Amino acid sequence: MKYFLKHITELTWLAGILLSVAALCMWIPDFVQSVPLLWQTITTMVLSVCNAVLLMYLLYQSGVTRTRSAVPLFCYVLLVGAMGDLHQQWDGQLSVLALQAVLLLLMHAYRSANAVHESFLCTIVLCTAALLQPDILIMLPVVWIGLAVQRAMNVRVMLASLIAAGVFGLYMWISSMLYPDAFSVVSINDAFRHELPMAENLLQPAVLTVFAIVFAVISLTGFARENSRAQSLVLIMLMLTIAGVVMMFFPPAYFTSLMSTAAYCSAALAVYCFCSRQSVAMGIIFIMYILISLSVFVITLIKPF
Repeated sequence: MKYFLKHITELTWLAGILLSVAALCMWIPDFVQSVPLLWQTITTMVLSVCNAVLLMYLLYQSGVTRTRSAVPLFCYVLLVGAMGDLHQQWDGQLSVLALQAVLLLLMHAYRSANAVHESFLCTIVLCTAALLQPDILIMLPVVWIGLAVQRAMNVRVMLASLIAAGVFGLYMWISSMLYPDAFSVVSINDAFRHELPMAENLLQPAVLTVFAIVFAVISLTGFARENSRAQSLVLIMLMLTIAGVVMMFFPPAYFTSLMSTAAYCSAALAVYCFCSRQSVAMGIIFIMYILISLSVFVITLIKPF
């Protein structure tokens, strides 16, 4: 039994793919209930799988996971599948996709003496994603801190980021002048109007918060043993987790990118803990991670009835 618990997170590719397919079955109720905009559910599901694959690639390339494991695929698909509020939020998954592009650029800028190119592109990617999810701009200071963590921050790098933000802002201003009707759908005042979520909608954010706290604490234990690239990515993930989880409870009108970001970061930290620490305790936590996710799914499923 101890051996099983210690090695339960060492999923083979076949087991990981089968478990991920089983996790995708949590989307079936959305199709059975005939959701009005079914294309949103399909698009979100496809984007979630793509983000899970990219997460697997990112963690392996940065050395966070030392082997090509299917654990990231399963952990992310399971968590998004359990959070019913995210099943139709395709724009939130696009924000996660943009965030992963930013993380890949940050990894490329590691200890770079001239990370101007990466800084400029990171800002442009976030600003472009803000067209769908304005609140993702909250992550821009995290990018600057991330560049500092990567030991790539200097005056030129900061200026490149500010110039990119200025160029994008100028483009938006000119476009709004030329095509005012296209920009009347999103009001800046409404986009950043903070409201506390209703009590009945707190279950999923609360579970994400618990996951984030648990895996953040575990990530910091034995952190010094990791290589510097892995340490820098974990630190950036921790900062993104703090920003996503805290702001998730004070959501703007368009808050889905924050909840999707919280789910993504929680899953990433969970994968880091499961793959870097083989122990009976981690095996038990892995089982609890699955059981709690399934419980959230069931409670969300029966709540309308």
